[in-house]
Amino acid sequence: MIICIGREFGTGGHEIGRKVAEKLGLELYDRDLIDRAAEKIVAMPKDVLEKADEKKRNPWLHEVWYDVPNQELNGMTANEALHLAYNSIIRELAEKGDCVFVGRCADYILEQAKIDHISLFIAAPFEWRVKRKMEQLSIDEKSATAMVRKKDKERKAYYDYYTGRNWGRPYEYDLCINSSRLGIEATAEKLVEMIQELEK
Repeated sequence: MIICIGREFGTGGHEIGRKVAEKLGLELYDRDLIDRAAEKIVAMPKDVLEKADEKKRNPWLHEVWYDVPNQELNGMTANEALHLAYNSIIRELAEKGDCVFVGRCADYILEQAKIDHISLFIAAPFEWRVKRKMEQLSIDEKSATAMVRKKDKERKAYYDYYTGRNWGRPYEYDLCINSSRLGIEATAEKLVEMIQELEK
């Protein structure tokens, strides 16, 4: 059972992914994928890779690396190198055993590798996500609004660029759910029920 979760910013995608993984007894891979990528991309500092995570290639904003030990990465931005690393890491982990991936175009990567998986997308109304981030981070509405808009824009640009698809469009996924309707815990429970139904 391989599950890939796409998510709008502020929907609780990581928390829901963690709860789904726990309830189904699966490994969860999310931000820790950067650590695995950093081991493969030794020429680029980890903090550079972290800044490039889930962001579209932009040579005007991101440095192009030359004379790196990994010859296949020569002339790439950190974004490109990171996505290339994710391609191999996600396939390797999926082939090892059942797991949950959050973001990083995992659904597309596995589809291209012809590895069976279930793709989910978690959405929620913009205002709810702004309020949630205000409470989580103790920031004002203006800051939270700007953050949610920016992160959504980055995730869409990243996904669309590397997959040629439309991020967040319902027809691109097996299941879509609004996490504001039930809350984080109940959304995870409902997804587990639906996933188990799909697996029958």
